[in-house]
Amino acid sequence: MKKLYIIAGIFCITATAAKSQFVYDYLKAGDNYFASADYASAANYYEKYLGNSSKTDKEEYAPYKPQSIEKKKLSVKSGREKALWQLAESYRQLNYPSKAAAAYQQLLSINTTDYPLLQFHLAAQLRALEKYAEAEAAFSAFLTSYTREDNYKKAAEREIANLKFIQKELAKPGLQYFEVIKGQGAMSSTGANYAPVWLDSATLMFTSTRPVDSLKKSSFSNQLFLLQYSQGAVAPAVTTELKAARGMEQGAASVSADGNTIYLTRWKAAGNKEAMILKAVKQDGKWSDPKPLPAIINTAGYSAQQPFVTSDNKYLFFSSNKPGGHGGFDIWYIAIDQLEKEQEPLNAGNIINSAGDEQAPYYDTDSSRLFFASNGRVGMGGFDLFSAGGEAGSFNSPVNLGYPINSVKDDIYYAKRTGAGAASSEIWLSSDRSAACCLELFRIVQHKPAPVITPQPVKEEPVVIQPVVDTTHAEVLENVYYAYDKAQLLDGSERSLDKLVAMLNANKEMIIEIGGHTDSKGSEVYNERLSLARAQSCVNYIVSKGISPERIKAQGYGASKPIAPNNNPDGSDNPDGRKLNRRTEFRILKY
Repeated sequence: MKKLYIIAGIFCITATAAKSQFVYDYLKAGDNYFASADYASAANYYEKYLGNSSKTDKEEYAPYKPQSIEKKKLSVKSGREKALWQLAESYRQLNYPSKAAAAYQQLLSINTTDYPLLQFHLAAQLRALEKYAEAEAAFSAFLTSYTREDNYKKAAEREIANLKFIQKELAKPGLQYFEVIKGQGAMSSTGANYAPVWLDSATLMFTSTRPVDSLKKSSFSNQLFLLQYSQGAVAPAVTTELKAARGMEQGAASVSADGNTIYLTRWKAAGNKEAMILKAVKQDGKWSDPKPLPAIINTAGYSAQQPFVTSDNKYLFFSSNKPGGHGGFDIWYIAIDQLEKEQEPLNAGNIINSAGDEQAPYYDTDSSRLFFASNGRVGMGGFDLFSAGGEAGSFNSPVNLGYPINSVKDDIYYAKRTGAGAASSEIWLSSDRSAACCLELFRIVQHKPAPVITPQPVKEEPVVIQPVVDTTHAEVLENVYYAYDKAQLLDGSERSLDKLVAMLNANKEMIIEIGGHTDSKGSEVYNERLSLARAQSCVNYIVSKGISPERIKAQGYGASKPIAPNNNPDGSDNPDGRKLNRRTEFRILKY
């Protein structure tokens, strides 16, 4: 019997040791994949390790657990803590905020001392999950404990400003005119679908990580695809004839207006993922083998990616983290005729580039505007889309395209669809706003507000306006006109104001407010002064007709209460919207 107990004990010890080794192998595999930037595989093994390590890590040092006086008072990173941190980092790199946040929060309850950026990254994931109050609290906690003066501190301060910007954008007027439509059919699949390029109004080229049997790749691999799209019908997607070599991935391309030149991005599937831009030309209806652009573009040891060739074939824009920039990835450009001469490309400058990353340039020659994505400016969060007017070498300050073009997640790869079948203001982009992990294709259309029908004036006696008892409601005074950029009333405005005089004479106790409104052109102070002066001109006219000045009040609102968008989704001017916003209203204060 004694021998049986001994044998059983040895068996238990052996089994426990085997299980411990088994669990350790998970951790080692996760570390190896993490070191090679294969974050999907790393996350898989860390999950296995953490799911099996609870019974084997009991003797590890825990910094927040009371220790005996004999033990050294040192904060030691346990295998579990390291696995949690690198699991969270893996999911962050994979753009999987729900799982990244869960891992960060689990680590937060164990150890914050050894991971000074823990609160920062957690806050960013909470913001992506639209948990704005929690995100602001986490960013504030990070700033309280973080003592370094570096880009992380600046980023946290900017992120708090982002959260305030988000609230403002979600509450702005005119959102009902926008329609956000996710790509359907073959535009959507398992994995990522992004970087739309319209070769014409019916042919879409895009990048996708969907599995392709013909490539004998069961894992997700970036490749270029084509599909036909007409009147809402989506044909099956097919791979292009441009096939990347084994172990390479490709995407984020741009095609010249004549369809005979393509610039595309390629990078290694694993390990060092430095990207480069290649060029291919169409000969006898077939693409040549893509060749890397010169070293002035593809600088050794750095990445060049996301090329865009302008429709007039004059410039090539791209994104790179090569030396000479202002932050991480910057927007660069080069004249096509200088490219063959291997002249140095030019940086778009600090008016475009920030201390963060600027990526995916798109230049619209019709509107002379540069569109790009940035994570280094105040916005909705992650990458936001911006536009800047001007030409290569002379750009204006960028403008955030706002909600709903931007979301609290990443929004990147702006593109316009024009021609037969396209809406007048139809843009396409890539976003992970409705996905757990990956970029998807979206179409955004801005519908014009219903036209305001102004009745033709007739020669009849003033009609008494029926009073509106709701003191929160304002009515627009039609046909009230002013001299350009002045408060002087123009001929023809009297009829509408005479109606107010008649209404006030019929209701002796009534008190009203005249409110002046402008569009968004000009400074805030100037617009408030002009709108107040115009409202006062109306008041002066009504008082001249015998109405007591105590019964009528002038108020200038400037551009603070628009009833229509002042700009189109692409950042260009919206004359129809501005016309609606330049108005004079009256509101009954007492009746």
